[in-house]
Amino acid sequence: MTTLADLSVSVYKAGPTYDHTTYQYHIQLKFGGKSWDVAKRFSEFDSLLQSLANGRYGGLPKLPAKTLLGSPTDQAAIDARKEQLRIVLQDLLLRPDTRTSAAMRHFLDIPDHVDEEIRQIQPSPIRSFEDPRFGVSGICVAQDANLVLVTHEDSTHLSRLGRVWSVVEPDELGALHMWARDREEGSWRRGYSQTYGIKVRSLCWEGVTRQIFVGLEDGKIEVFLLKPGEVKPEAIGSLELHHKSPVTHLSVSSRKLLSVGFDTAMRVIDVRSKELLCGGRLQKRLRSEMDYLSSCYLDDVHDRAFITTSGGDLFVLDISQNPPNFLHTVDMTSSPVSDVTLTQEHLLVAHCDCVSALTLHSRGEESEMTRLGSYRAKHLHQSEVNILSVAAAVERDLIFGGYSDGSIAIWCMRETEAVLVLQGHQCDVTKLVWVEELPWGPVLYSGGGDGKVTSWNLNGNAEDFALWEPMSGLNMLDRPAPLAATAQGSDDALSAFEPNFEATPQLAVGGYSDPFAIGGIGESRRVNPQALKTEDSDSDNELVDAFH
Repeated sequence: MTTLADLSVSVYKAGPTYDHTTYQYHIQLKFGGKSWDVAKRFSEFDSLLQSLANGRYGGLPKLPAKTLLGSPTDQAAIDARKEQLRIVLQDLLLRPDTRTSAAMRHFLDIPDHVDEEIRQIQPSPIRSFEDPRFGVSGICVAQDANLVLVTHEDSTHLSRLGRVWSVVEPDELGALHMWARDREEGSWRRGYSQTYGIKVRSLCWEGVTRQIFVGLEDGKIEVFLLKPGEVKPEAIGSLELHHKSPVTHLSVSSRKLLSVGFDTAMRVIDVRSKELLCGGRLQKRLRSEMDYLSSCYLDDVHDRAFITTSGGDLFVLDISQNPPNFLHTVDMTSSPVSDVTLTQEHLLVAHCDCVSALTLHSRGEESEMTRLGSYRAKHLHQSEVNILSVAAAVERDLIFGGYSDGSIAIWCMRETEAVLVLQGHQCDVTKLVWVEELPWGPVLYSGGGDGKVTSWNLNGNAEDFALWEPMSGLNMLDRPAPLAATAQGSDDALSAFEPNFEATPQLAVGGYSDPFAIGGIGESRRVNPQALKTEDSDSDNELVDAFH
């Protein structure tokens, strides 16, 4: 079985067709001691890309623009187009998913010349859970409870206007669904659902205490308890930690819950007693009043919190005491940071159109954090898309990134260029979760703006994910240079945590990662942030008896 990694391809000439109506481009191929030629017209390249797009392949190259007066006839234009088509073809052969696709094999006439069985490694969908009313905002896979938990929020522009019939029927702008698996039959059913009149921003599951934490747009975090053997959770309280401002992200361990909000505040509570352990405002640490806290990760083992911002900053905080202390700050450029996760050795940060890998150090060595480089997909560029989510399969050395156009890119940790790009959703891959353990794993869960949560089966192993290097010596792998470390640390106490709620920050434009934008990428129409705030959010005194 082969993945055609050692296939040799060369677009060596262009010539007129037999009827002299257009030009065709001659391709020479070599594999396993055999060689053959194929001739393809420009329209056939176009059909190839259409077939790949229809087959769920994402991140595809674009053909050069068609000429208004038909096919080019002068030699310079023909040579230029030949070179462009060569680059398109090599970009398709670079990735093992498009290289082994049925459309590519047919295009290059491979079945008639290659006797070996060719292994297709494109991920295949297993099943989908869907609420077509809303986009997905959170996914938690609770395999020990035999559940998949999903939160949704209305991401359309009209969600802020209210429905015409809302006087009779209240608005439904968010939902929590719990999908249960029958242990005997293996079938799935929706065991519990709850809709909300406000958006549901974030979700996390704590398996030891069997608690569900749901972050809402009004600043509350609803807490549910799921008893063993039951599917319907019991609401046990609500945490009011963010003063009427949306909860942007949650991260939990068996001891603590970390939350960040649009009010630029971070909070850490005890998951059992619900006691507030530490927290405060980060506004003084932000680059501008337009920035807000976008995501977080709780490193409970080392009593650290990694918090990212819409302004492109990564903060590392010591949360072993109150107030917390700043340990380190990393400048991730001016693009919003959408998501962050940890592996055993690296910190993975999703921002702009890439995933940056940072070195991960022990407690007290945070100032040594440096950026090793960035994982990118060649044809998913920041001028068109943003990256929204990141996950890692440590056991398989794989990294996953979800983009605003619905693409899911997969990287081997040893390569900075994507080895697979899957068109997983219609838009906005907001959440990715990797499950390695049996019996559900290995499987990738993805949630999109189309309201679907889809599980994907990854075929192939590390050898199958090899990038193609042209045997002619032309290296088409445009690997970006490692980013220079621009981290700046500070050992001073967290003076930014002084209570100060008099002004809610405005927001930065940045695609779906900016939850309050009402325009597309690059547009500036926005909801007034002051409308999300009330007059009673002017002090930290409200944190007293916040759990009720």
